[in-house]
Amino acid sequence: MSGTKGIAAGILLIALVLRVLWLDDKPPHFDEGVNGYFVDQITRTGFYHYDPTNFHGPLHFYCLFVSQTLLGRAAWVLRLPVALLSTACVGLLLGLRPYVGKRASLLAALAMALSPGMVFYGRYAIHETWLLFFLLLGTLGLLGLWKNPRPGALWQLGIGITGMVLTKETYALHLAACALTFPSLRVLNHFSKPAQNAGTAWKPRPTLPEVFRVLAVCLGLVVCFYSGCFLDFSSLPGLWETFLPWFHTGMAGASGHEKAWDYWLTLLLRYEWPSLLGVLAAGLSVLPRTPAVLRALAVYGLGTLAAYSLIAYKTPWCLIVIQWPFLVLAACGIDWALRRLDGWIAAPAAALLLGHSAIACGLLNFREATNENEPYVYVQTLPDIRRLLDPLNALTRRDPTGFHLPGYVVGTEMHPLTWLLGDFTRIHLHDAEHPPENLADAKFLLIDHSLIDTLEPKLAGPYFKTPVRLRGNSADSAMLYLDAETFGFFFPGRHAEFTPERDSAPTATTATTATTATTAPTAPASDSPRPEAR
Repeated sequence: MSGTKGIAAGILLIALVLRVLWLDDKPPHFDEGVNGYFVDQITRTGFYHYDPTNFHGPLHFYCLFVSQTLLGRAAWVLRLPVALLSTACVGLLLGLRPYVGKRASLLAALAMALSPGMVFYGRYAIHETWLLFFLLLGTLGLLGLWKNPRPGALWQLGIGITGMVLTKETYALHLAACALTFPSLRVLNHFSKPAQNAGTAWKPRPTLPEVFRVLAVCLGLVVCFYSGCFLDFSSLPGLWETFLPWFHTGMAGASGHEKAWDYWLTLLLRYEWPSLLGVLAAGLSVLPRTPAVLRALAVYGLGTLAAYSLIAYKTPWCLIVIQWPFLVLAACGIDWALRRLDGWIAAPAAALLLGHSAIACGLLNFREATNENEPYVYVQTLPDIRRLLDPLNALTRRDPTGFHLPGYVVGTEMHPLTWLLGDFTRIHLHDAEHPPENLADAKFLLIDHSLIDTLEPKLAGPYFKTPVRLRGNSADSAMLYLDAETFGFFFPGRHAEFTPERDSAPTATTATTATTATTAPTAPASDSPRPEAR
């Protein structure tokens, strides 16, 4: 193995380890629970019904469906496809070598491998990494047609655009930024000449049969996925119907996710120093003799950053699709400095930038992954959820009939519980306006604090009682009730904190026997909520 290939393999190994190590350590995020809910719907109905108000394409859900069907229900199973895809994104940056040079492509790949945000959201079962992957694939195809004509470039471009369409409606922003890049380049090149041999001719032009083949396959994929694999053609109009609610949600200022225009820059300053350097380098692209590829990446990157900054609706995971051009520009800047300046100055500066990324990445992903004081930890499910899940898992390991215990979630956040409790056959989910009438059979309950006084009188037996806060960045809190007799084995020596008024004293629990429901399994409760549009 040559030196370059060995370094590239080492970078990919670092990226893979950071993305799969302890993959199920943090509880599933709200959006992961929603995505898992949709996967369960595919399991039940056989297809994904695309909702134009959900703002997420179908491809991600089908991939998660395959993973869950093959490997079972677990957080690491839901996250594994994205973790592998995030590693593949690092590999795609290595493909930029013909356009930016060997050392720059290696530095860009290493910066992405260590990026706190790229790793953090590469460990989530959400859509953004798919969008990043297809953006990079489409970029390689576009560069392959523009600068280095080669077989397969048209397919890369076509599949890249198709994958973006199948992933998330924000593809429109990136296609618009890309479309505006080339006329902007013509204007910029008129006033500031690029480096020599930076022509923009498409040589050789793809033949019409090649174009038609690519178009046919790509359109077929779009129709296939958006029609529920041809089982739900009513979903197809959602392809264009989605943009009106999408625009309204992004600009209306009523979602609760509104941020200031400089939000992305503050995240870069805190976590992503190489990308911040890339933003500065993008401004230098106006200088004469800048290579055309770097100038194009700068124009595209700054245009995308401006578009996302103008949109009021901002969630931090969007940063990974904004910052990638700046990682490349930073790598090219470091490469230039290593070649042109004193190596004893340039090398330590580069090590400082990458070292900051490595330290921030390690702390964020493996120590502070649920610390809501970290801006990247956004509406994250908190470890409190294990106060419910750990006793349930221990019970079902001892006796699988525990999956048929009656349980109630009332008035509190339903996701990710809808997916996490999907194997339990008698789960009842109620909103605050429609609480259950009878709780006499409840073996475990999670009740919003505002409903405690209303629902506690309906409980028939002694319960362990524990406060729970499910989500970060939220003031919502709930109370967990676990039937003292059923879960006594899990809390040896603990006394029930709640007993009905007719009982004279708290009940001591036994640590030997767990009683489970004897009722035959039933279908999941019909009052399961429909996930909110995200």
